Amino acid sequence: MQLSAAIYAIPLTAGISLVYCASRFEMPNKIVRSAVIMFAKTIAALAALYLLLLYLSR
Repeated sequence: MQLSAAIYAIPLTAGISLVYCASRFEMPNKIVRSAVIMFAKTIAALAALYLLLLYLSR
């Protein structure tokens, strides 16, 4: 993965998490809290997948 793609992936993931949670909840504090948790889980899953593929490609 190129560095430029990773730079765009982080804000894109944050935006998608925020919009998805905003469509499910009405309270602003619930929206932000859920979006942060979803963002962290998504980034962790992508990092784990990247590390797995890096390991398997060697």
